[in-house]
Amino acid sequence: MRIGIEGLPLLFHRTGTSTYTHELVQHLRRLGTPDQVILFARDQRMAGGSYHDISYAERAANYFYKEYRLPGELSNLGIDVYHSPRDMGMPSPAKLSCPSVMTLHDIILVRSASDYYSPRRARMYARRLLKRVREVDHVITVSEFSRRDIIDWSGIGEKKVSVVYNGVSEQFRPVTGETEQEEVRTRYSLPRRFVLAVGSTEPRKNIRSAIEAFGIIRRVRPDLELVVTGVDYCRVGPGSAFAGLELDGVRFTGYVHDFDMPALYSMAEALLFPSLYEGFGLPPLEAMACGTPVVTSSTTSIPEVTGDAAMLIDPVSTGELAGALQMVLDSAALREELVAKGLKRAAEFTWERTARETRKIYELVV
Repeated sequence: MRIGIEGLPLLFHRTGTSTYTHELVQHLRRLGTPDQVILFARDQRMAGGSYHDISYAERAANYFYKEYRLPGELSNLGIDVYHSPRDMGMPSPAKLSCPSVMTLHDIILVRSASDYYSPRRARMYARRLLKRVREVDHVITVSEFSRRDIIDWSGIGEKKVSVVYNGVSEQFRPVTGETEQEEVRTRYSLPRRFVLAVGSTEPRKNIRSAIEAFGIIRRVRPDLELVVTGVDYCRVGPGSAFAGLELDGVRFTGYVHDFDMPALYSMAEALLFPSLYEGFGLPPLEAMACGTPVVTSSTTSIPEVTGDAAMLIDPVSTGELAGALQMVLDSAALREELVAKGLKRAAEFTWERTARETRKIYELVV
């Protein structure tokens, strides 16, 4: 097969979508099949930040490329199937000369539209997404939770949506070398002892609850700090997003490079991940693969992904979040149990399996 994949997510800082695209492309190429995997994207005037930072002129140029140039490129190159790894990367399927597959990781922008858009823009987004979901040949999603959510919202047939779990990159493993740890500690000005929260100022990541829970722990553990990683969402910085909260002992690193994350996870006392909504949720599995105990939400896809290898809490209960974290910090036996279960659980999710199962869907639609 000649497989076409949208390459735009690869041009920006690491997010779930960019990680998914990178790992899928690399592992499709390693399967040992005679397939050709070809990436499609127009040249960008900017890259490296977030898609939300692109100017409206640049977004318009991307739209016209996707709708009017891309179909011709796919036809000229004899592409057998085109795959968009994000919700709005798919051109009108009717314009394509080949079958189409879209990965819809979740429908958070529909379910919690008011956190992201004006009412008018929310309606426009939902209409456009629904049209694509109904027109595309097949939808891939990343958890059974998301599959059911998409079907309930869109009304499409159950056979049109398949679950293909994400994987955990091979780079995520315990980093115990003192030199490597110290290099990362210096690079990001990290404290000696800290709890890690991976997210951003995006509302659904619920970093506010992580900060509030840490404030309770801080009263009895003044030597412990909270490190929060992630780029500012829609240009909203921590000062605005977390206004009114006590930020003593809280450090914001901004963007952390992929190759530094294993050491960051490994140095953390625990990962605090109280997300309100996840289609999958990679950070808990990445932390587990690095031997870090995890305290995370009991909602949406997260219990499906973590199994019994994490402490699951109500993400809107600050007291429950603080209590679970305190238990993990106080009990060596509990920590050892979570670490052992976490390493085993993370090993079940591989990008090779993701690529193989995705390729089966390509064969199905072709």
